Amino acid sequence: MGFYLLVWLLGLGFVLMRGFFFTCPGIEVPDIDLWTIIIGYTFLFYSMTEVSIFAFGQGLLIDLFSGGPQGLHAFLYLAIVAWIYGGSRFFDLQTPVGQVFLVSSAVLLKKIMFFLLLMLFSQRIILSDSCLFMAVLSIICTGLITPILFYIFNRLRSVS
Repeated sequence: MGFYLLVWLLGLGFVLMRGFFFTCPGIEVPDIDLWTIIIGYTFLFYSMTEVSIFAFGQGLLIDLFSGGPQGLHAFLYLAIVAWIYGGSRFFDLQTPVGQVFLVSSAVLLKKIMFFLLLMLFSQRIILSDSCLFMAVLSIICTGLITPILFYIFNRLRSVS
C-alpha cells in the first residue's frame, strides 16, 4: 500500500511539474510518458480496479490542470489500461522486451487517439513534421527507458 501511495504522489508531482519542463520556448524535448510506464508497472502488482482508478485519477488531474477538453486524458489513460491488459495476454510484461513493446505500443495508441480526438473536436489542428518527429521520438524514448524504470520501481517497492 505504501508504494501505491508513493505512485500517486509521484504522478501528482509530475502533473504539476510537467508544464514547467515541457513548455520552455525554443527547446523541444521528447516527452517521456511516465504515466504509461507507471500504469504498466502497477498493472503487474495491483488489481485491475486499482490500476483503473490510478489511470482515471491521474487523467482527471491532468485535465484539471490543462486547458483541454475535460475527460480527454482520463479516457486516454483508461484506453492505455485496456491496451496493456489485452497486450499482456500476448507479451510478458515482466520481461524487458515485453515491457518495451507494450509500453511503446500503448504510447503510440495514446498519441494516435489524442491527435484523432483533437482533430474531431477542433478544426484548427495542424500536424507538422516536427510534431510527428517529436511524437515518434517520444514513443522510442519512453519504450527504451521502461525497463530501467521498472527496475527502479522494483527496488523502491522492495524498500517500502
